[in-house]
Amino acid sequence: MLLYLDLNCFNRPFDDQSQVRVANETQAVFSILERIENGTDQLTWSAVLSFKNSQHPLADRRDEIARWKRLASSNLNVTVAVVERAQELVDAGFQALDSAHLACAEAAGCDRFVTCDDRLLRKAGRVQLAVDVLNPIHYVEVFSNE
Repeated sequence: MLLYLDLNCFNRPFDDQSQVRVANETQAVFSILERIENGTDQLTWSAVLSFKNSQHPLADRRDEIARWKRLASSNLNVTVAVVERAQELVDAGFQALDSAHLACAEAAGCDRFVTCDDRLLRKAGRVQLAVDVLNPIHYVEVFSNE
């Protein structure tokens, strides 16, 4: 399975784990990352992920997240087609960076886009996308036996 993980998935382990939802999403993210490490799933990285991660104010977290780029099976640059698709998604009501991530995932031919962002999940359910958008918990529940 070719996956695109929203940056919030990589950041989830650094969040306050006292909240049940956060802790459960963190465990799901770790499961997904393990599947990537063992080759069950493949990770797509993008210039958008690198850009957004470079904006993180904490260098240790930024560096830890950036290490995942080395395990990516593909690294997508932003092309004219990606920019055009991202603009279509902005016009459909998505935030600019969310649109850029989704456009990259679609351009890379990803099977799934994994995010912890409820607003993005809701909007994705109302718009025609070439990639399925799932919460990490849902992804693990559905695909953990594959």
